[in-house]
Amino acid sequence: MKLEIISKIHKDSHAHESVILIHGACMGAWVWEDNFLPYFHEKGFNVYAMSFRNHGQSDSLEPIRWLSVKSYVEDLAYVISEINGPIHLIGHSMGGFVMQHYLQKGSVNIKSATLLCSVPSHGLWRLIGNLIFHYPLYFLQSILTFSWLPVLKKQTTLQSVMFRLDIPKTKLKHYATLLKEESFLVFLQMVLLYLPKTFIPKVPIMIVGGEKDFLIPKEDTIKMANTYKVEPFIVSGASHCLMLEEGWDAVAAKIYSFVK
Repeated sequence: MKLEIISKIHKDSHAHESVILIHGACMGAWVWEDNFLPYFHEKGFNVYAMSFRNHGQSDSLEPIRWLSVKSYVEDLAYVISEINGPIHLIGHSMGGFVMQHYLQKGSVNIKSATLLCSVPSHGLWRLIGNLIFHYPLYFLQSILTFSWLPVLKKQTTLQSVMFRLDIPKTKLKHYATLLKEESFLVFLQMVLLYLPKTFIPKVPIMIVGGEKDFLIPKEDTIKMANTYKVEPFIVSGASHCLMLEEGWDAVAAKIYSFVK
């Protein structure tokens, strides 16, 4: 199986540490291509943005609807195994959830881990309540069709749940066209069925959340940070996709100060 990896690597690659960027649900490596990938390359890292199977340009060998988190963990483990030297992981949303499962097993190559608006270790219960309260019809449609695209494909809803209100309409329209189907089983696993076991990470961990994040409310980010016994960094005014919106560079700089 071929996995999409968008990379920027220095000529003397062995002299540089690496960053792996891990996308969230319905997305792919493209979410990192314009901002985080060139930023961390300019800061001296070899940078790899991966797409899980059935995402981006990666192979799709089976229907996505019932893929499991274990499959995505296998994809991440494979990409890590192909890279020599110290590695820093940065995972967004579902990607952060996958990272937490991977880190339970440990890896000698991992130097740090950053959870960016990550699905929390205690599950998505708060999000379920928010969806039922704010978008009951879309929520019901998603449950009946085993698909979250009804929530995300309508631009007004997409903006409310994933972006700041001041995102340019042209960008919002473009991102909406790039969002693809996600595994419904993975969603159920992130709610309750396959939560990471509580553990103290063997590597330094940074937890970043958005003050205005609808999908991962800051209360969940703070609770997860307490679980991992670290101080969370809550980005003022930021929404869920803070690597794509205004202020991304300040977030990247904060992460760089942690990983350098």
